[in-house]
Amino acid sequence: MRKTTLRRALCVLTALLLFAGAGACAESPSYDIIYSDSNPIPAIAARCRPAIVEITSSMESWNAETRQSSVEAMSSGSATFIRADEDGKGGYLLTNYHIVKEGDVFEALWLDGTEMPITLVGYDDGTDIAVMRFEDAAPEGVKVIPLGDSDQLQIGELAICIGNPGTAREVLYGTVTAGIISGLQREDINAGNFSRSVSVIQTDAPINSGNSGGALLNAKGELVGIPTLKMGMTYADVFEGLSFCIPISAVKDYVDQLIDNGKVVRPRMGVTVASIDGPDEAMRRYPPCGAQVVTVETGAPADLAGLIVNDVITEVNGTRVKSSTDVVNAVDKCADGESITIKFYRYQYDADGSLLPGYEEKETSLTLKLLD
Repeated sequence: MRKTTLRRALCVLTALLLFAGAGACAESPSYDIIYSDSNPIPAIAARCRPAIVEITSSMESWNAETRQSSVEAMSSGSATFIRADEDGKGGYLLTNYHIVKEGDVFEALWLDGTEMPITLVGYDDGTDIAVMRFEDAAPEGVKVIPLGDSDQLQIGELAICIGNPGTAREVLYGTVTAGIISGLQREDINAGNFSRSVSVIQTDAPINSGNSGGALLNAKGELVGIPTLKMGMTYADVFEGLSFCIPISAVKDYVDQLIDNGKVVRPRMGVTVASIDGPDEAMRRYPPCGAQVVTVETGAPADLAGLIVNDVITEVNGTRVKSSTDVVNAVDKCADGESITIKFYRYQYDADGSLLPGYEEKETSLTLKLLD
């Protein structure tokens, strides 16, 4: 009897709570929490989605027999509106170079359906970026997405991706996905996109084919990365939530160079290097972590300074470098003709490539030259 009474009482109480909740919703259907600081995504999406365009890259061809030309679509992806002309009648889009490198004719499709021709201003295949230009006015109300500082990103903070994933038959324009920053300074993540050493941002915000060249945004709605590739599957494994973006701070200067000059010009040492894992300090049988020289160009600054293959660079201008990316970034910050100091370790190897015990600690100076 007591159990039945208690059960009835609980049923009545549950019904009252459900009724009260339904009544409260009916009286005040508030969605303010969606736009509060605790969830900035809807407001960011509303402001930024119109500034992400779809780019179509097409190739022109000529048929000698029919004496007719044709244009064939080769690839498509996304691009971000990053700069407007002062008169508002044109501007610039930032995208991935791999989207447009095969093309001769390019077109941008804005979220509101506006189509316009665009031209390639310049590209940097080293970091897989390209800048495109449009001469017409952007659709009314569309605002430039400000560039953020990817160097300030922290693992675990909000990450928002906007792009145009899909297939040739159906594109899902203005798709918004969200997640977190999963990792920073990921090296050796490359599907052939980069010809230089680039440390990328890892995020679990989903990106797919068509997202390339779009926007990775922080919680302020600033552009902090360019989605460029994802890890999907191998013969043995299937991966989820492994997406990678080019940090905006790593290419911001190159974007300015492309807009101003149409090309990127860098100082160089004349070597190729690869990251080598090892102890922080040199040991007789273990080279330290750093950047190991793979090739040396004859007559280049590094060659003239005495660097040879297998030397392990550990300092540039007194700053410890632990990877090839560290070395590339340090040199990229220097000017043409600037003299820099390199600290490195030299180990010996026998005929079969085995490391011999012992090393020499060396230091040299070299004068950088520009690389077109």
